[in-house]
Amino acid sequence: MPPDVRCRYSIEMHEIRTATSRDLAHAKKIYDSVIRVADWLPKGSRTKPDFSSATAGEDIFVSVNANRDVTGFISVWSEDSFIHHLYVASSFRRMGVGTALLASLDTWLPRPWTLKCVSANVHAMAFYKSLGWVSETTENGPEGEYHLMRYEKLLEDGKSTAGSG
Repeated sequence: MPPDVRCRYSIEMHEIRTATSRDLAHAKKIYDSVIRVADWLPKGSRTKPDFSSATAGEDIFVSVNANRDVTGFISVWSEDSFIHHLYVASSFRRMGVGTALLASLDTWLPRPWTLKCVSANVHAMAFYKSLGWVSETTENGPEGEYHLMRYEKLLEDGKSTAGSG
């Protein structure tokens, strides 16, 4: 099991930890609130969000602020280093929460990491690109066109660490 990690970003401390059952209830609220207003998803995908099914079998971590509020979550299919969900509560966006959640993966999840990002989600696409994620392919799925994105650490000489253990 991956360790809990503390990361400092923006102006406050975010504790990144494995989600407890209480945390999962808060993560579900964040998921539901984001999905219901996600204009980048087809209308049918927004009506009945199902957090439990969407994250089944995944490792889920939450970001908690100094007031103990769950500010965001990330769910990972660890076997494939695949990030399935990354959502931040609307009142905590642009405060480093998403970056902190991703940075916490460096302590336990081998790179390269991959994720799918719906093309119409322009804010998420810009966020990932600003962090160095690269779109490898564009495909179509139930949520519409998406990018399969990849992120891998580079050594100082510019060579990829992929496959180097």
